[in-house]
Amino acid sequence: MHRSQIHFFAAFIVLGTSNPSLWPQTAAPQVYSFTQDPAPSLMGPSIVKVVRDGPKEAIDQILPVGPGRDKEFHNHIVYDFQAHKIYTKLISDPSVPCTVMTYTSPAVPDEFDVITGSAGSMKDFLAHATLLRAETVNGIPAKVMEMSADQMRITAWIADPGGFPVKEVMTPPGGTATSMLEVKQLSFARLPASALAPPTGCKVVQGKATAKGVHAEFGAGETAAKPTTNVTAVTLASVPNYTGPCPVNIKFTGTITTDGPGKVFYQFGAGQMEPGENIAFTTAGTKTVSHVMTFKPTPGFGNQIGVGAILEAVGEDASGNHDAFMQGSNNANFMITCTASATPAPAKVPTPRPTPQSSVLAPNARVTLVALNVSPSNYSGACPVTVKLVGTLKADGPGTAYFQFQAGAVGANREGTVDVGTSDTATVASEGQVRRTPMVQSVRFLAGMEPRGHQENAKWTDAQLDIHCTN
Repeated sequence: MHRSQIHFFAAFIVLGTSNPSLWPQTAAPQVYSFTQDPAPSLMGPSIVKVVRDGPKEAIDQILPVGPGRDKEFHNHIVYDFQAHKIYTKLISDPSVPCTVMTYTSPAVPDEFDVITGSAGSMKDFLAHATLLRAETVNGIPAKVMEMSADQMRITAWIADPGGFPVKEVMTPPGGTATSMLEVKQLSFARLPASALAPPTGCKVVQGKATAKGVHAEFGAGETAAKPTTNVTAVTLASVPNYTGPCPVNIKFTGTITTDGPGKVFYQFGAGQMEPGENIAFTTAGTKTVSHVMTFKPTPGFGNQIGVGAILEAVGEDASGNHDAFMQGSNNANFMITCTASATPAPAKVPTPRPTPQSSVLAPNARVTLVALNVSPSNYSGACPVTVKLVGTLKADGPGTAYFQFQAGAVGANREGTVDVGTSDTATVASEGQVRRTPMVQSVRFLAGMEPRGHQENAKWTDAQLDIHCTN
C-alpha cells in the first residue's frame, strides 16, 4: 500500500494569541468572514478568502497572474469539522477532479485563518514587542506592536478587541517596508448557507488530512501509481538571509530518504513550484539533491523578498508515473534584501589556443535573448504524449553559451553548451513524454555565457504546457 504526504502552504510569519494584560481572554467567534490581501504563501503573493459558520469553514486561495505564473491559481476548500471531512476543488483547472477525504483537526491550517490560527503562536512576539499606539486598519480597531529580530523590524496591528493580527509589515535595516499580511472586509454577519456548501461529485480519497498535512493511502482499487519505492523522509537545509545586488541566484540543498530501490520524482518550491526532476536509488537510503533559483524584486512590492522554500518528493512506478500526493520537507524561511541591480563582472579572456573562435568568450559577452517553444502547445487526449521543446538563444558577443531545459514534468531535463557568434542565433532542443496530467504546467529554458560562475548574465523564460491527459 502506497503512503505519501502533502503539506499545505506555510506562512512566512504568523502571529497569534493575545496577551491577557492587553486583551481579556474571550471565546473566539464562530461566525465571520474576511479577506487576506496579501496573504502569506510559499507560492508568492496571494489572496485568501475565509467564511466560517460554526462547524463549517470555506477557504478560497487565489494566486493572481504574476512573474512565473501565466494563469491564475484558484483553490476552493470546504472543511466540515462535525463530519470530519475536507473537500478540495481546483477552480482554475476544471480537469482536476474534486476530492473528499477525512479531516481530523478542529480548525483549518494556521496560515489560512488568522482568527482560529492565531492561538498559541504569538506569545514570544508579545513578550518582546513594544506597544506603540492605537490605530484602525480597514475599519478594524487595533493596537500597533513592534519588535526587532534578525535585524528585521516586525510591526503588527492586533485587533482590539479580538487579539488576532490584522496586518503585518517587515522592514529590513535601511530598507523599504513590505506588507506580509492584511485583513480586509472583516464581518461577523452570517452569510447564506450556499457560501459553505461543499462541491458535488467529489472523488473519495482514502487516508487522513490534518491541519499539518495529508496522509493518503492508495489500495489496489485506486488508479494512482504504485511506486517501486516509498519516500520516508524529506529535509531542506536552512538558507541564510541575503543582502546585495539582485537578481541573485540562491542554491537550495535537501535530502530524500527511501525504503528501497527505485526512482523518485522531486520538486523545489519558493514562490512557485519549480519543474520537477528525477533521481534513482539503487538501495534504501538517503541522497542529497540541490537546485538553484533566481530571485529579483517584484514591481510594486519593494526591494525585500520574503522566501519560504520547500522540497517535495514521491516515488515513481515502473512506467515513470507518480502520485499527486507528495512527502514534504520542513520549510526554509529567509529574507532577500536587494540593494542594487546586479552588474555582470567583466569576463576574463582566456589565453589564445587552437580552438574555434566562437568558443573564446568576449569581454562582457552575455545572452541577450532566450525563447522557448513547446510542441504541442496544447493537448487534451490520451497519454503518453510526446512533447518537444525548442530553445533559442542569442548573445551580444561570440563565445560558448551554456543552456538548461528545466522540464522534469515531461522528463526532458537537459543541459549542455553551444557556440554562438556575435549576431548568430543558436537553437537547441529536448524531448520527453507526458504520461499523466502534470502537477506543474510549466517548463523553463535558461541560457548564459560561460564561465558558468557568472550566472548573473543568464536569461530564462517559462512556457506553459497546457496538457491534460484524459486517461
